[in-house]
Amino acid sequence: MIYTIPYVILILFFGILAFIHASAEDEQKKTVTSMVSVTVFFIFFGFRGYLSTDWTSYVAYFDKCKVDDIVEYSLTNGSFEPGFIVLNLICKNIFGTFQSLVVATTAINLFLLLRFFKDRIDNIPLGLILFIVFEGLIMSINLMRNTIAILIFVNALTYISQRRPIPYFLLCALAMTFHLTAVLYFPMYFILKIKINKWGYLAIFIVLNAIFIFNIPIVLKLITSLGLVGELTETKIESYTEIMDESTKLSIGYLERLITGGLVFCYFDKLKELREENTIFINSLIIVFFFVLGFSEFHELSRRLATLFTYSYWILWADMIRCFSIDNNRKLYVAFLSLYCIMRVMGTSNNILMDYDNVLFGSKSYEERLYIFNRNTD
Repeated sequence: MIYTIPYVILILFFGILAFIHASAEDEQKKTVTSMVSVTVFFIFFGFRGYLSTDWTSYVAYFDKCKVDDIVEYSLTNGSFEPGFIVLNLICKNIFGTFQSLVVATTAINLFLLLRFFKDRIDNIPLGLILFIVFEGLIMSINLMRNTIAILIFVNALTYISQRRPIPYFLLCALAMTFHLTAVLYFPMYFILKIKINKWGYLAIFIVLNAIFIFNIPIVLKLITSLGLVGELTETKIESYTEIMDESTKLSIGYLERLITGGLVFCYFDKLKELREENTIFINSLIIVFFFVLGFSEFHELSRRLATLFTYSYWILWADMIRCFSIDNNRKLYVAFLSLYCIMRVMGTSNNILMDYDNVLFGSKSYEERLYIFNRNTD
């Protein structure tokens, strides 16, 4: 539990700022709360020590990166994408330290996130809470390449509403230079603008929950029925599947998805009244449910794919506060949101690899962190 304390304090601090921001009638006070939250976020993540797991591969690459890597890049050699290589080279040649790469990626992510929030979330501290809680903590610490790609893409969403395919596809292409999973965003120009009614949404949600509850391996059956894999490959795929017990099904995460899905159904029309663009975010939420519930047999794959569309939570959970016409219902929702945010952050950060330190205030050396990493990973 001790490892969770800094992260819980961060969420509580942002929660206080979000309450002050929501209660303030003075625009200057709102500006101050936004600036304070952004500064704290940047210091907390930009000057973090060696946290979680992926830093080992990123440090190793930073030390050996060279210009030739851009030319030699291919899907088969397992190297990083060209955009990320360029960012490594810039930081290495100007500053020479891996910490400069951490600061640079945090600054880029924060800029892209705030640009995405503009005209969508007025309460910046609340927006940062939702980002951190819904995958943003791991995105900001572990997924250095993925996060930049995701945040480039979310800034392309506005071009779907504006029916401007050229800038949309250009941003998707730019996102691919940081992580190849961004290739999944290309068809989203046509998918995310599809309009469905609340009953169509409910039908999809019920079917996906049935697949999850009854452990229906639709993905594996589809792959094998189409003859896309041989016997050996099928055996390997099955080795990666997971049969979940009842305790896993009835986890806090699953209950949250039930509540989120139910609330979106109840306030489906209201959400669309708040902003026309919520069609995109509701469709994105359906995709999250599709991967988490429909691909549950591949736990790690489903989690990674769902992360690509988790941005829907950042907007819809914030908009939901504005949907409640009864004040007591709004307070109950905020109480649930607050409790869940704390519990989720605690669950994400409760391990020794997330033991927080900051280079500005003293942090463990590379050797110390590597020793802890080797002792606590397979």
